[in-house]
Amino acid sequence: MKRRIRKIVNFFAFNLLFFALYLNFIHKDRANSDIAPAVVSTPAANAAAYTGTVLVQNPEKYLSKQEEATKEHQQ
Repeated sequence: MKRRIRKIVNFFAFNLLFFALYLNFIHKDRANSDIAPAVVSTPAANAAAYTGTVLVQNPEKYLSKQEEATKEHQQ
């Protein structure tokens, strides 16, 4: 009787293992299907994606915060 129960438990454990592997490696999520595939590298693709700086409306606000932070670190 113990041998039969052990075989049944092993069967379910083995199937559970393969189901987990299937979900991890084979099954494709529908939520991720709209993600674009990887693009082959070209010389144009190696260029920087960010080419410039963005102007800030009120730079004084950010500069004063930066100055305060450097003063705190110096003390």
